[in-house]
Amino acid sequence: MNESENIRFSVIMCAYNLEKIVDTAIESVLEQKFKNFELILVNDGSADKTLEVLRKFEQKDKRIKVINNEKNIGLSASRNKAIESAIGEYIVHLDGDDTLYNRNTLKDIDKTLGEDGADITYFGVQYVGGQNKAYLPNAKNSTKEARIVCDMHFAVASKVWRRKFLEENNLTFIEGMYYEDMVYSITAAIQAKTLKYGEFPIYIYYRNREGSIMATPNIKRCKDMYKMLYYLMELYEKTPKELQPYLLSFIKNETFGVPVRIEAILKSLEDKSYSPV
Repeated sequence: MNESENIRFSVIMCAYNLEKIVDTAIESVLEQKFKNFELILVNDGSADKTLEVLRKFEQKDKRIKVINNEKNIGLSASRNKAIESAIGEYIVHLDGDDTLYNRNTLKDIDKTLGEDGADITYFGVQYVGGQNKAYLPNAKNSTKEARIVCDMHFAVASKVWRRKFLEENNLTFIEGMYYEDMVYSITAAIQAKTLKYGEFPIYIYYRNREGSIMATPNIKRCKDMYKMLYYLMELYEKTPKELQPYLLSFIKNETFGVPVRIEAILKSLEDKSYSPV
């Protein structure tokens, strides 16, 4: 593929030790009624047969490109590599243990974007597990100010990103850190010139899957909560004055909330319950 092919979407999927379930995520993309996309699959140094699964799909469909990390470099670094190689007009992220919402998802996204697609377009997410809750954007929670104060759903997979906007603003994921989606989403919201939203879910998030990155309590997660606050405080200095109060509000709320979450993680480790975060 090359730039002249005018690919609409670059769907990026990173996988680590997901040999038993990643095919479901991939199929949810390949079954889309909207066909103008490339699918970039990143094997992040898996110790199982994930790479073999990805290669089999690559051989069957010319829209698929596999990036193989010889060593595990983490989700952020893997996403950064994938975005660098992407040629689509828009970036769509999907984790290897989730799925697109239905077969019309890319078609519905394309319709929402239209010809004048925004830098960031917010969409919803359907949870499976817990209370099976759906998070849906609307006019009130999809303004720049609202997304800085408290993004309805920080996961980058709940948003569609104009690739040129990411390139022009040198937006990359902080590598080797939890909560990278939070810093990335807030930074992007501050820098974006245009925003849109679609009031429907675009992917299904399967909560508390065993082995999931977001379900694993550990000490590094505690440290990274404070690291996340550090990056946002650094961002405050570069934020336009009219938006600083909104970022300050988020930092203030997170500062009060971090000790509570850390206490829960430490208790989980102490009593060896390893409760999902």
